[in-house]
Amino acid sequence: MDRTDGAAEDPADAAQLRERVAASVRERRLRDGRSLAELASAAGIGKSTLHAIETGDANPSIETIWALARALAVPFGDLLDPPAPAVRVVRAGEGPRIDAAEGAGMVAHLVATTGCGARTEWYVVDVAVGESPPRDGHTTGTVEHVYVVAGTLRVGPDAAPIDLEAGDLATFPGDVTHRYEALAEGTRALLLVEYP
Repeated sequence: MDRTDGAAEDPADAAQLRERVAASVRERRLRDGRSLAELASAAGIGKSTLHAIETGDANPSIETIWALARALAVPFGDLLDPPAPAVRVVRAGEGPRIDAAEGAGMVAHLVATTGCGARTEWYVVDVAVGESPPRDGHTTGTVEHVYVVAGTLRVGPDAAPIDLEAGDLATFPGDVTHRYEALAEGTRALLLVEYP
């Protein structure tokens, strides 16, 4: 890489970028159900080059990343950011802490943000102890954010539910079969449903 400021590229930064691009391209290709050959052809690069990019063994040029972004129909920057996990969990006390002015007696933890233009619905959910049947997925692109207020809740995609305790938050795709199962009496949660 040529740099006009004379500074050398940090090998750790280059390795992190390679890993981010590798994970982003692979996740998006698999999400779209495309083979290596299909994406390579659409991007105008070799299949072996794409394989090397996805395994983090190649340093793709800006032109190659642009070609992959066009072929995947995503913004260029999306390939430089790590893909968001399908399920995100924030445990009690995690998340950026925001303190109010001294003496105000309030501390907040940011646990989730949502994009503009999405329809959102907030619910207070009381869940009875015992296994509950899986719930069908909602509209494609729906996301659920569940914050446990009291008790213990098993929640998330039916194939990989997560146990949460009071103060924990999980974010997961709401458009797949999922479940809510209380593991303790008095389980209560706040549910934010985010529609596309």
